[in-house]
Amino acid sequence: MNIKVTLYYHLKEKAGTGSLDIALPDRSTIRDLKIILESQHPALKTHMDNVMMVMDKKIVLDEDFLKDNAEVAFLTPVGGG
Repeated sequence: MNIKVTLYYHLKEKAGTGSLDIALPDRSTIRDLKIILESQHPALKTHMDNVMMVMDKKIVLDEDFLKDNAEVAFLTPVGGG
């Protein structure tokens, strides 16, 4: 299956790009996608544990299954006050 990945903020800087197309086997999870991203872009490794993930405009968790042609965005937490 094919997944369109968007990286925001410092994740984009670490990967050197804000948009990626990733091919994964059927029944892959968000966690599987994170592992692939970390292997292709090692600078992301220390940042992927503390991100918010959105698939097709809905918040998802590591154990959620990906859908073919899904759009997955990784966002870093934003502080405020």
